[in-house]
Amino acid sequence: MCKHIISILFMTTTLLAGSCKKAVEGYNTDPNSPLDADAITMLTGIEVGNMSIQEGELARVAGMWCGYFAGQQQQYQAFYQYLIIARNYDDSWQRIFSGTLKNNRLMRQKANAVNNKRLVGVSQVIEANLMGTATALWGDVPFKQASDESFPNPAYEGQVQVYGYIQALLDSAIQNLSSTAFIDFAAQDIHFAGNMSKWTQTAYTLKARYYTHTKQYAQALTAAQNGINAAANNWVAPHSTAAKGTYNLYYQFFAQDRPTWLDANGTYASSLVNPAGTKTRGNTKTIERARFNYLFSSATNPNYTTNGFYYMTVAFPIATYAENLLILAEADARVNGLTAGLTRLNSFRSYMATGGYIGATYLTAGNYKYDAYVAADFAAGGIENGGATPIADDRALLREIIEERYVTFIGQIEGFNDMRRTFKETDVRVPVVPNTGTQLPQRFLYPQIEIDLNTSTPNPIPSLYSPTPVNQ
Repeated sequence: MCKHIISILFMTTTLLAGSCKKAVEGYNTDPNSPLDADAITMLTGIEVGNMSIQEGELARVAGMWCGYFAGQQQQYQAFYQYLIIARNYDDSWQRIFSGTLKNNRLMRQKANAVNNKRLVGVSQVIEANLMGTATALWGDVPFKQASDESFPNPAYEGQVQVYGYIQALLDSAIQNLSSTAFIDFAAQDIHFAGNMSKWTQTAYTLKARYYTHTKQYAQALTAAQNGINAAANNWVAPHSTAAKGTYNLYYQFFAQDRPTWLDANGTYASSLVNPAGTKTRGNTKTIERARFNYLFSSATNPNYTTNGFYYMTVAFPIATYAENLLILAEADARVNGLTAGLTRLNSFRSYMATGGYIGATYLTAGNYKYDAYVAADFAAGGIENGGATPIADDRALLREIIEERYVTFIGQIEGFNDMRRTFKETDVRVPVVPNTGTQLPQRFLYPQIEIDLNTSTPNPIPSLYSPTPVNQ
């Protein structure tokens, strides 16, 4: 009788192994290749699996399509020009569903069996992040039947419905994270070392993120008020010099595996934060030189040199205090207007005025300034609403908040999600233009392996330029 096999997840790949129980137990057994493991032992590998999804190929492709990167060599030159096929998504899809999600749900089942409710809660937060990324990028996806061998053709569920499942999952996570029933897993938790307060804040920030995706801004505002409340509580992917497999994934790509394939030449993001750029967002209250230097080593290259954003040991953001502050700013501006939104934006600017998330190496005096804005700055003729065609002051504030989100998310999938969410708001969206042609990509393609093997795959298959349901 075949046993469940645990996937061993490494930093850059997910390896799936299969085997049947031998007639003679223990004969020719390799102790370094376990057939089973308890829930706590599984945790680190599952956390690393999720990290690789948030920080790896999906983020690079999303970044090319929202003005963060430019593809210059091999397939990345084609991807940059939107010449991508379903087969290019096979690996990422399998990492999500056959690797990380499957093992995460197995871990949760095992944690429930021993009444380790806090580990159940952590598992639910990880799944919410994993499936939030999947549904944001692909739209309708399998959820309830996903990664379950009893469903060889798992049903797809509507994107709005999937976001609803994610919100319910996070509500349950928040309850479980406060449980007194647990077995300690601090040593296996590479994110927060078993700190339930930090996991709970992360759950609320993810709730706020996904309410923002679905344009439920009042709910996003409520959730974010309980979200990540300090940079020390950021949910990040940790990196080190211990071995190549522990390096920042962008560093591995830029410096080691695929140098010259991807840069920032001519990108909207580089020009926006570059004080010498043609679209620079600096003004009398804002100096962006430190942030530019942290993110870019030059006008054409991402910074993967010592302590730059993409350096080997620099932790990668998954959900952060900066994001939570900007969710509060956008949601309050949309729900309660100019004064409320401005107060929230100035809270973010106050954080950045102390250096914010910019690496300390780059915080040279005079290279950064984020003075508080006042309402007049967003009135017609103000420093954030000038030009020949000013817009309403509350919309000018919203435009600034969305632009701030755009530069804060450089290198992250959320920048691509924002671009599509605000695409129809032509007065406030970041005006990224297509790399080629006249259309911006609106989704990722369903992978060929899914089209070939899962009869539930949507038919007709949406094109690259078909908005997902929440963005229609």
